Amino acid sequence: MSASELLDAPPGAPEPKRPRGLWHHRDFRRLWAGQTAALLGSRVTELALPITAIVLLDAGAAELGLLNSAQYLPVLCVTLFAGVLADRVRRRPLLITANLGRAVILTAVPLLAWLGGLGIWALCAVAFATGVLTAVFDVAYQAYLPSLVSKERLVEGNSKLQASRSVAETAGQGLGGTLIQVLTAPVAIIVDCIGYLFATGMLLRIRTPEARPERPPGGRSSVRKDIVAGLRMTMNSRLLRVIMFHASWYNLLWDVVLVVFPLYGLKVLHLGPAGLGLVIAAGSVGALGGALSAGPLGTRLGVGRAMVVGMTVASAATLLLPLAPGDGSVLAHALLTGGYVLNGFGIAVFSIHSITLRQATVPIELIGRVSATFRFVTWAVIPLGGLLGGLLAAAVGPRTALTVTAVGLTAGALVFLCSRTATRS
Repeated sequence: MSASELLDAPPGAPEPKRPRGLWHHRDFRRLWAGQTAALLGSRVTELALPITAIVLLDAGAAELGLLNSAQYLPVLCVTLFAGVLADRVRRRPLLITANLGRAVILTAVPLLAWLGGLGIWALCAVAFATGVLTAVFDVAYQAYLPSLVSKERLVEGNSKLQASRSVAETAGQGLGGTLIQVLTAPVAIIVDCIGYLFATGMLLRIRTPEARPERPPGGRSSVRKDIVAGLRMTMNSRLLRVIMFHASWYNLLWDVVLVVFPLYGLKVLHLGPAGLGLVIAAGSVGALGGALSAGPLGTRLGVGRAMVVGMTVASAATLLLPLAPGDGSVLAHALLTGGYVLNGFGIAVFSIHSITLRQATVPIELIGRVSATFRFVTWAVIPLGGLLGGLLAAAVGPRTALTVTAVGLTAGALVFLCSRTATRS
């Protein structure tokens, strides 16, 4: 199915005869297996780095904030340049280099801990360096999939990869906690290194040829002009522009939820750390369900409508969170768990179809830069959401802050639902 057919086919229209699913695609299985292993390992490191800082270095809140910033900063510093790079070279070698680089860099943590030279600045340097390579990998990864599978299989491919991410988020934290307790945090990071090496091996075994990007007539333009071309392509497309700005609105307010909900759960609802963790983990379970349902929903509703419905469900689900009574009742847990499950389900459906639309409609020579533009704009608002969450909770209390945020998310989703984007497919 062509890009235009993907966008313009009426909901429920019969699809043309398709080849066998991607489980029969040997090279996709290799990509999927490698990425699944890498995601599991990265979840271990996400938990191990701050625990290493707390346990071995006696880090306080300021040091932990610095470490968190070091992990996040590369997204703003590197992403747009990564998009240019992903459109100038073959993407598979870029993915291999990023995985190998992350494996090598992360070995510095257990090595320095063993030598007695580990400090907070060394941890921050490792976090920043791996963050740079992750920013490059994530942009190249989205741009690479259309080179590996046909356009009519993009929804299926993105769904399977999203399912892996959901499983990794659920299982990775538990695996990480167990490994850290048994092996210590620095040694547990070696599991992440092994995951990246396994992913590299899988990428090296892929045999589907990837064309070398063509050099434009007149020679290569400057990096600045290439970045501007990606921005222009995104902003000149109403479809891409609407999706990007709504995703930014969602990210801004969802980060408010991420900041306020732990305070709400522990101080207002008295869930305790274990109860809070179980509620949040329910979001990953919902995301797995969304990943498995995205394909059938896209077939039944059309890609655009499925995307919009997913965002509406994800946003409206947050209205359940502030309704939970503070008595520890079954009703309270049902509302919280239901809110997180529905949110995870909806955002997975939205993400899969929004990525698919981008991959299906953007010229192959611009996918890297357009993906980078999306990532840069939608992530740039996240620190503002954290700041807003803290200010709101301090001003009106956690429950009211969640209520205001949920209303804002739902209002934005309704605007999205009523936009012309919803009728594009």
